[in-house]
Amino acid sequence: MRDQIATRRIRVIKYRGSSHGTGEYPFVIDNQGLSVIPITSAGLEQPGTGKKVSTGIPSLDKLFMSSKGYTRGSTILASGTAGSGKTSFAGAFALESCKRGERCLFFSYEESAGQLIQNMSSIGIDFAPWIKKGLLKIVAIRPSFLGLEMHLLNVYKLVDSFKPKAVVVDPLTSLVGEGELREASSMITRMIDLFKFRSITTFFTSLVSATFQSNTSGEIGVSSLIDTWIVVRMVEDDEGRKRTREVFIVKSRGTNHNSDVHKFILSDDGIILTPYAESTFSVNQKRNFDKNVPEKKKNK
Repeated sequence: MRDQIATRRIRVIKYRGSSHGTGEYPFVIDNQGLSVIPITSAGLEQPGTGKKVSTGIPSLDKLFMSSKGYTRGSTILASGTAGSGKTSFAGAFALESCKRGERCLFFSYEESAGQLIQNMSSIGIDFAPWIKKGLLKIVAIRPSFLGLEMHLLNVYKLVDSFKPKAVVVDPLTSLVGEGELREASSMITRMIDLFKFRSITTFFTSLVSATFQSNTSGEIGVSSLIDTWIVVRMVEDDEGRKRTREVFIVKSRGTNHNSDVHKFILSDDGIILTPYAESTFSVNQKRNFDKNVPEKKKNK
């Protein structure tokens, strides 16, 4: 019993003629029988690939230069403060996966499925049709309800049964707060290795405090396991009257990318990024400008 959560454990005292683990291993008894929760990591045996998948945001795809998106089977982390747009980036990725005909498993740790569907629809991301088609599965649960080890087993079972090509974990920091740092780090490492071993493209979000929004070193300790790291943030003007959302790519292994800071807006048409050279125009103003200015003047 730990933190009001009971966990069954099993230990092999001896096993003649064979080497075996001598520690205690958590296990669960459910309607599928007895299952021992995986303890060891899958190791560093994941196959490499040059295939790419779209981010779900055309203007973000362009920041990855010629690759036009994330590497298939890689891990992506979008970190930022509350309200900066992390879940929106994750939602765009999930929707794009479904549009490709691939199954996506969405773990929501802070919003119910109904809230998530409603909130995403406000920026043109409609999950409902894809849920009906069986391509999107939203699992909304508090990690504290099961505990880290039991939650990991639940992830394994869902991956085995649903067989997704894409997974979203929103936010990863909810897992970090549900146990000692070493236990949380071990659980997250095993979960990431599971996704990589199955060649599942995984999108994590991470909530950081305002203290760290301009300092990426303030992240949770999984950055070394992440292939593509995106930071989203809210920035106030000098007078503190206007707040602007910004995004930039910290790293993207094996991919040439633009690391400049771009501003972005959450509109009815989704997420739209614009370079800071265009910051004096709103997106709608730029559209109207392009429509109304005669072609000759545009060319000039």
